[in-house]
Amino acid sequence: MIALFVGRFQPLHKGHEKVIRNLLKKYEKVIVAIGSINQKRSFKNPFTFIERKKMFEILFKNEIKKGKIEIIGIKDYFNDEKWSNALIKRKHFDVVVTGNKWTERCFKRKKKIEKVKIWKREIYEGRKIRKMMIEGNLKWKEAVPKEIVNYLEKIVFKQFFKLLKQKR
Repeated sequence: MIALFVGRFQPLHKGHEKVIRNLLKKYEKVIVAIGSINQKRSFKNPFTFIERKKMFEILFKNEIKKGKIEIIGIKDYFNDEKWSNALIKRKHFDVVVTGNKWTERCFKRKKKIEKVKIWKREIYEGRKIRKMMIEGNLKWKEAVPKEIVNYLEKIVFKQFFKLLKQKR
């Protein structure tokens, strides 16, 4: 069976990693749909699709190489029907795995749904992690896999957090 797991991954954090690693044990393949790929950089969406895809390529290099994980992007349609149909038309998958009520609602009566709870959600929440990053609170590094921390510090961090700090 093939599972679809949708998220914005702003950034990819340890909660996402744990869910995906568990899905890899259960399903033959996991399609990760990175959402909001058409949104401009903002506090809510600071990382581009390419940057987020790179996070997955760093963390799940072997799984992607073996074809166990496939990364795709999906833009925001601001229409539940169009959004879910775009994913259904684009890729075959048997089940939607989600901890998000909106995603669940979008696929209701279209695909099998498996509800999943994000591990330690109170700690691993993108909004909180982004806030810590912008405020210079180094605790954000505890919520993000080490490999991703290194990537964000070396490649992305310096490029846009100064800009976001000024615009906030």
